[in-house]
Order: sequence, then structure tokens, then C-alpha cells
Amino acid sequence: MTGFRPVKTKRTSESILEQIKTLIIEGQLAPGDKLLTERELSERLQVSRASVREALSALNLAGILEIRHGEGIYIKRPAANAIIEPLAFILLLEKDKLQNILEVRKALEVEAVGLACERRDEDDLERIAALVRAMEADLPEAREAERLDLELHLALVRAGKNPLITSLMSTMQEIMGQTLRVTRALWLSATAGTARRLFEEHRDIYRAVRERDKERARDIMYKHLWRVEVELARLEKANRGAGGDDGAGAKG
Repeated sequence: MTGFRPVKTKRTSESILEQIKTLIIEGQLAPGDKLLTERELSERLQVSRASVREALSALNLAGILEIRHGEGIYIKRPAANAIIEPLAFILLLEKDKLQNILEVRKALEVEAVGLACERRDEDDLERIAALVRAMEADLPEAREAERLDLELHLALVRAGKNPLITSLMSTMQEIMGQTLRVTRALWLSATAGTARRLFEEHRDIYRAVRERDKERARDIMYKHLWRVEVELARLEKANRGAGGDDGAGAKG
């Protein structure tokens, strides 16, 4: 195994850690590969075994390495949760910054609906069409609007067949659910025609996905989420200014 060089600067364990991460990024080490032993790394890097042990422990805790006692040290195959959970934590810290969350959601869903146009199958179309029909049947009262909206957006994302985007979107919906239910309910009840317009936008997104019209689907989704973003942000600001409590949660 080449690529390792003697450690001469920085804190020793940090330099070891950076070298191993660089070799993974460059493809010289891949998931499932067995790493050199602690002793071999110590000799190759010309550092103490204690420094090597410290770096390996840090990488093990970070989920990058897997130390199998009696077998060796391996580059770990990343699980989706290893990516999603830290991001979910960051989003939770940002939950009071509505604009940031809505912008992330917009970036995710515009790309996801483009993927849905390319990758959707007949089961996806049936699922999305059923939700669109349910949305129409729910008018004008829109009693099930929140649930149907959530299910339809997740169905569109799942049709893109990217599990990471699906996991991220599920996390986004859950976090938004902690901040927006009251605001969204106010919007639907206070603005005439909102429920029907939202239904029509969802219907048009479905039709674009059905026709595999990627550019149209992305354009409609962007405009749909932009309008939702503007209205929810406006009402959220007004509600907070009036001393309202948005602790219940919602979907956009």
C-alpha cells in the first residue's frame, strides 16, 4: 500500500487522520479494504504507535474505519444514516430559520422531480395519480390537505430512485412539521382559492412527470415551492409578530 509519507508537521494524530482520509478520497483506499496494521502504520509514518492508535480511534468513532478485533482494520462502507443523521442535526439547529429550510427543500425537490421524470415507473405514476385524485376530492374543505401534500411530495421524490434524496426529504418534512402546521393552516383558511391552486400545481407536476417533461416539471416545481416559500415566510413573520405559537408543525 503506497501513499503514506512520514509525518513531520501538525499534531501527529491529526496528520495521520488527514492522510488516511485523503487516500480514501483519492480512491487509493476503498470501502472494504483492509488497512495496514497499527505497527505497520507506525513504521511507515515514522510515528509512535500511540499516535496511530489515537488517529484510528477517531476515524472509528467517525464511522470511517471499522476495527475488527482479531481480524484487522477496514475501511467502512458508509450507511445512508451516516450522512443523513449529521445533516438532520444541522437542520434541527436551523429550524427557527424558516427561510434556510425552505431554500434547502426547494433545491432538493426541483432536482428530485427531474430525476422522477427520468426514472419513474408505472407504479410510481399510479401512486402519484391516486394522490392527485384524492387532493381534488378533498376540495373545497381541504381537510386532508396536509397529509396528502406530504405524501405526494414524498412520492415524487421516491420516484427519482435516489435513497439519499428520499431520506433527506423525509427529514426536511419532519423538521418543517415542527414549525409550520399553524402557519399553513392559517394560509389555507385565510387566502381564497389557495387549496384549489395548490391542487392544480400538483396536478400539473404529475402530468409533466407522466410525460417525462423534465424541464417543465422542474419549472413548475420551482415556481410552486417559491410561492409556498414566500407565503409561508410572510405568514410566519406575521404570526410571530402577533405573538402566535407555531410549535405544532406542518408541511409545505
